[in-house]
Amino acid sequence: MSLAAASIWLVGWRAPAAQENLILCVSPGVIDGDTFRCDRSLKVRLWGIDAPERHAKGGPSATRALAELTRGQTLVCKRRGKSYDRIVAQCFVGNRDLAAELVRKGAAADAPRYSNGRYAR
Repeated sequence: MSLAAASIWLVGWRAPAAQENLILCVSPGVIDGDTFRCDRSLKVRLWGIDAPERHAKGGPSATRALAELTRGQTLVCKRRGKSYDRIVAQCFVGNRDLAAELVRKGAAADAPRYSNGRYAR
C-alpha cells in the first residue's frame, strides 16, 4: 500500500472503543511529579499515585524523576477518569508503568483509594 493510500485509509478509520481510551503522548512536558502535558493542551495526571507538588518538600526531586523517565519518550496512556481539568491515566513507556517506577524510586506514593493498593511498597 502506498503512503498516500495508507494516509487516506487511516483518516477514514475509526478505532474500536477500547482503543479510543488510549492517549499517545510524544515527549511530554512535565508539570510536577505526577502530572504532564501532551501537545501543550492536554493535561494528564498519573493514576493511582500521589507525588508532592512542584514547590512542596520533595516536589523538585519528584518532578525531576518524572522528567527523567519521560524525556524524549513516547508514552501510551490508558484513560482511567478525569480530575478537574486533567485526564487521569495509567501511562507506560514501553512496558514500564510510570507510576510504579516513580513509587519504586521513592518519588511518589501509592494512592490506595484509587489504585486499590496496586503500587503499595
